[in-house]
Amino acid sequence: MAKQNKYQELSENVVGLLGGKANVSHFTHCVTRLRFTVKDKGLVRTGDIEALPGVMGSQWVGDQFQVVIGGGVDAAYAAICAHDGFAEEAAVDENLDAGLAGGKRDFSPKHVVELFLDTVSGIFVPFIPAVVCCGLLQGILYSIASFGLISMESPEYTFFYTCANTAFYFMPILIAFSAGKRFKCNPFVAAALGAALVHPTFTGLAGETVQLFGIIPITYADYSSTVVPAILTVYFMSWVEKACKKVVPEMIDIIVTPFVSFILSALVGFTILAPLGGWIGTFVAEAVMWLYNAFGPVGMAVYALTYPFILSTGMQTAFIPLIAQNIAEMGYDVLYPGNAASNAAMAACALYIFFAARDKNVKALGSSTGITALIGVTEPVLFGLVLRFKKALIACMVGGGVGGFIMGLFKVQYLSFGFVPFGTFPLAMTKTFPFYLLGVGVAMVVTVVMMRVLKFSDSEA
Repeated sequence: MAKQNKYQELSENVVGLLGGKANVSHFTHCVTRLRFTVKDKGLVRTGDIEALPGVMGSQWVGDQFQVVIGGGVDAAYAAICAHDGFAEEAAVDENLDAGLAGGKRDFSPKHVVELFLDTVSGIFVPFIPAVVCCGLLQGILYSIASFGLISMESPEYTFFYTCANTAFYFMPILIAFSAGKRFKCNPFVAAALGAALVHPTFTGLAGETVQLFGIIPITYADYSSTVVPAILTVYFMSWVEKACKKVVPEMIDIIVTPFVSFILSALVGFTILAPLGGWIGTFVAEAVMWLYNAFGPVGMAVYALTYPFILSTGMQTAFIPLIAQNIAEMGYDVLYPGNAASNAAMAACALYIFFAARDKNVKALGSSTGITALIGVTEPVLFGLVLRFKKALIACMVGGGVGGFIMGLFKVQYLSFGFVPFGTFPLAMTKTFPFYLLGVGVAMVVTVVMMRVLKFSDSEA
């Protein structure tokens, strides 16, 4: 009841302050933010919304108005859906006005980036928990084995390592199912396509080329742990399914449409789309690693230094496919340590403000957001404090940049998606773990030093 009461006033007023339900064309949420896409920005009363209890801040991303809530965003989202009659969905994308712009997507230049980010989020975010739990198990196993507490030849290690590897090996199935939901086609048929990509018969024939019916060339490949092939294949399937539904009689639709969609998509997928996707994925991963090796510590420093701006604009979503591809290709990622350095800097900044601030509300915000930042949820501290105080932003950028430099210098590895720096710390327990701790620690220390050097005061908002 406490959470419901906390967001009662928010749920009763926020939609009205947005110009009413008729002004909202798209409503969803992420880990910490409510996301409203509105038709008329002029109707949105930003100041009044930010004054509502439970709101830490807000920002515009294109036509999307984002309200920063923090860890209680799920409860706030549910309360608003219940109060205003929105359909409560787990999916990232929820079109609440099918007639908007004639029911068609807006492909104008200003919406292209937003559309891309929304698509990436809609596909990858739902299955991240599966990848995180498997990655955590891998990290724990690595740690135990490193201390000699378990033999890598033991049946226990084999069992748990195999379990931990499933989300990565069968990633095309997870991606295909999620992509099916995002592209609004049958997710189970999509999952079947993903399963076909990793079928043992096909992976066992990797490298061989056959001719179907004497005219259709198929070169088999091992698509396990890949990202792009499943997305491209399911996207093609979504168009086939839409076309079938237009011409297939309703009484046989349940049989004909899935059959035709699956067969055509499998043929086109294995012939064109999956090989293309495999090449794209490999190219991207190799390009990222080339940049990483070429610029090393400097590149990671720049990434970590600018991460607060990347996060504030939602552009961190654009890096999800890169991270997924790194994990698929190499078994680890090199970008997450940069995230860890930046998050650690923001956590240190918040905790410093807790001790230094005079305003009791700012002080309370420092303690609560500092703790959440340590476990990997940084939007509250970013919007509530870092972007509010110029000196805090500068300190976080410098601290994160120095920490990122160390991460790049020692080529620190992270096993999977997670909550950095400490929310899922076993994922950092590779051979580079000591340097991970060093990078995080230095980022926090440098941030505190910068806050003192800049003579931070909460009166200078």
